[in-house]
Amino acid sequence: MYLLLHRMGFNACFLIQDHVAATFGAGLGYACVIDVGHTKTSVSCVEDGVSISNTRVRLGYGGGDITQAYHWLLQKCAFPYKCDPNLSTLDAILLQKLKHDFCHVNLDVCGCFEKSFTVRQPKKPATSFIIQVADECLIAPLGIFHPELLGLTGIKPVVTQSRAVSDSEDPHDGDYLRETSRRGAKESGEPGDSLGGEGGASLILGGGGGGGEEDIVVDSMVEVCSSADFVLESGQPLGLDQAVLQSVERCGGDEQKRKMYGTILVVGGGLRFDGISHWLQTKLALHISYATKPDQIDIITNPKESDPQITTWRGAAILSSLETAQELWITAEEWKKHSVTILRERAPFMW
Repeated sequence: MYLLLHRMGFNACFLIQDHVAATFGAGLGYACVIDVGHTKTSVSCVEDGVSISNTRVRLGYGGGDITQAYHWLLQKCAFPYKCDPNLSTLDAILLQKLKHDFCHVNLDVCGCFEKSFTVRQPKKPATSFIIQVADECLIAPLGIFHPELLGLTGIKPVVTQSRAVSDSEDPHDGDYLRETSRRGAKESGEPGDSLGGEGGASLILGGGGGGGEEDIVVDSMVEVCSSADFVLESGQPLGLDQAVLQSVERCGGDEQKRKMYGTILVVGGGLRFDGISHWLQTKLALHISYATKPDQIDIITNPKESDPQITTWRGAAILSSLETAQELWITAEEWKKHSVTILRERAPFMW
């Protein structure tokens, strides 16, 4: 915010969570959102413009890892063009194009096929190559479901929603929320040690009655999950289907879980493969319990028949133009005066 408003000279801006913006861009009231980027994949459940905090998980792999795995497999199959995507941007773009053109997740496509591609470089004539492609076009995209296949690209961390840390500029930081949560719980006769954390409490502060002290009301307290709550097998990161299952299972109640399983929104540019929606649908259907299984699992990979890479940006643009969102804008003068504390009033999510 400081960079935007004071260093870059923007007049005003406001914050919105990317998964919430994705549901706006897709025109959905609720969804389990999967955002597959170049270097990370994130999953969370969104309902009525609110991202449920303990369903958020970020996986340390994305479309770039699939590209690297595909390059490694091509090299094992006598790929005729010697390229190094780490040193040449043109080579990286070429491999990205080959991945999108050739890779798929369709079991009906099998055997070897002859494909051609053209290499273009500045001040050099275009060169065409013909290659034989086979199972490597299927194996590389499946790395998103079996991250052990992506092990050659390095360690893949799993990050979940954590407790808020102390912020010297914010009088309502995580420590404040935890203390007020405990106080409210003790006054109501409930234990308070398991309460609180970022997104864990709704606070209403007001001048009040006896003794001249403020009345503090604490409600909607939810315990924020720790990274240990997401089950990891043999130290391996979660596959995409397992991440979705564990995320949705942290929703409250069977009805909410059923809704999330029924509407799964895939955004970002890292998962644009033929047959990916059917594959994900099949993987999830094998593990969803009968109590939470919807009538139909709807995997939305092209919301509103548009590029999934722009869904989040389109949702943010829609929100920023709404009349009801005008009060969310934070001007440079307001940020300079109040700093991060103004987010308590202006952020459209629990800060």
